Amino acid sequence: MRTLLLTLATALFLLPLPARSQQVNSGSNGSDGALNPTANLVIDMADHPDGIYQYTSVNIPAGVTVSFIPNSGNKPVVWLVQGSVKIAGTIKLDGTPSTAGSGALGGPGGFRGGVAVSATIPAGYGLGPGGGRGSIPYPQPGATSYGGNASFATVGGVGGAQAGAGDTYGNTFLLPLLGGSGGGGGVSGGGCGGGGAILIAASNMIEFVYGTISANGGGLSNTIGVDSSGAGSGGSIRLVCQTLHGIGSISAQGGWQYWRQTRAGDGRIRLDSMDNSFVGGTTGQITRGFQPIIIPAPGQGIQLDIQSVAGTVIAANPSGVLVNPDVVIPAQQTNPIPIVVKCTNVPLNSEIMVIIQPANGSPVQAVGLNNTGTLASSTATVSVNMPRGGGTIYAKAVTGLGGNAMNGAKGEKDSIASTGWTAEGERFKSIEVTATLGAPQRIAYITESGKRFEIN
Repeated sequence: MRTLLLTLATALFLLPLPARSQQVNSGSNGSDGALNPTANLVIDMADHPDGIYQYTSVNIPAGVTVSFIPNSGNKPVVWLVQGSVKIAGTIKLDGTPSTAGSGALGGPGGFRGGVAVSATIPAGYGLGPGGGRGSIPYPQPGATSYGGNASFATVGGVGGAQAGAGDTYGNTFLLPLLGGSGGGGGVSGGGCGGGGAILIAASNMIEFVYGTISANGGGLSNTIGVDSSGAGSGGSIRLVCQTLHGIGSISAQGGWQYWRQTRAGDGRIRLDSMDNSFVGGTTGQITRGFQPIIIPAPGQGIQLDIQSVAGTVIAANPSGVLVNPDVVIPAQQTNPIPIVVKCTNVPLNSEIMVIIQPANGSPVQAVGLNNTGTLASSTATVSVNMPRGGGTIYAKAVTGLGGNAMNGAKGEKDSIASTGWTAEGERFKSIEVTATLGAPQRIAYITESGKRFEIN
């Protein structure tokens, strides 16, 4: 009997660390000039549909607050800065509390709350991957008066008569950059909004002089009359620079639900700096290091799934245990053996590689084309000469970006939003996706010079 074990594979993070002497390249072309407000400033993001601002320098003085009106696409805020950033005032991306039946708005890149219960509409879940559950009015089974709190890096709290919290999501690297989720709607008010999302990348220094960046979730206090809303989760704050210095406050805290004495899940903070001497306070799940992808290449929707091997449909939850193989191929099965791979958002007629790694012996690989279906959902049937014994099976595809980095008759560069950008000053040219049954999908971004940055 020919036995093939589809095992779990260990996914590695391959994030090259630049040498200390290397400089950060934010990618800014300086087209938005210097940001140096002398009074409170509300930035309407409508004229920056991709959310990307390209400054020469940024200086937020003490006593000045910079806040935002989200654009129609609700994009996160991205500040690319040629020089340095000084924060003595406040950068504010908080979600808003609920005061009405419709869900409250999140900060830019954050998600709004769910709608309140009405005579004809059930309470809505908060928007976003971690939106809180909506309340269930009496006398229905499992009735709850209060909307659920949203989650992000941590799970939102649940109090008495409160609907369930949302699910956690995202990763510590904040790739992609995601905001906080909205709270669930209640019996008398819509859910609160999630905190927004901001990336500040500076080629030189980001310095705090007792300044603040906040992307807190919307919440409820005892002074707000609409008391049944779920709170919004904290958003995300990512700083990338050569040197991070000073003292101040960075907060991505979940909103407070006063009436249930619970809090929504906290957001994420990521500090990517070659030299980090920041000693200020932080609220939220924080990680530090240096991860050189500033803007990831578009294409997080790309996915591969191994659907069947030799006509045997793969179970939803493969075990990956040698004594209990996920697929057993009869000895009379002749080579080559068909392996069907489902592709999501992979251009038709792309090369799909299947690799078999036997427990003993050299790997075997074969290539097929996803020539059946559409861009959104296609399949490739790859014929492989399967070795005997147990082993591991992978599927891999490399696809170019929607537009090449070089575009146009004069060779103009596509926008950074279209290609992505690294702190080493390179655009991405392609994305490699690898699927292994029972293991997380891996995505590797490949730059124009061939550097690989692999993310789980």
